Amino acid sequence: MATYTNRYRVDASFEDTIEAVTAALGEEGFGILSDIDVQGAFREKLDAEFGQYRILGACNPGIAYDALDEEFELGALLPCNVVVYDDGDATGVSVVDPTELFSVVDNDDLEPLVADVASRLETALAAVPDAEPIEE
Repeated sequence: MATYTNRYRVDASFEDTIEAVTAALGEEGFGILSDIDVQGAFREKLDAEFGQYRILGACNPGIAYDALDEEFELGALLPCNVVVYDDGDATGVSVVDPTELFSVVDNDDLEPLVADVASRLETALAAVPDAEPIEE
């Protein structure tokens, strides 16, 4: 299974989970820069059916500013993606693990920013009602 994400199971509907995740991220200073409806895109572009699957591009502007000021090319790794998907019995949420994602960048000055993002994402997902971490 993937080691580059932190996964959660949420006992709520898909739409309620989208709202709860968006609100919880907002409490930690993240806005949603993009919201990709994969199911709708596959239906429209490929005439193919796919389960409910949304990719939320989350960004904390202050941290992003500091990170880009430190490492200009870092924009290729932004924003932090949060995936919400129908998991049959519940709703799944996968959040990129910033520590893994930014391990490809050889810049020790970014470590405090990456740790801050990781902590904020963890705090946000812990605040989502009925969210339980999925341990590997």
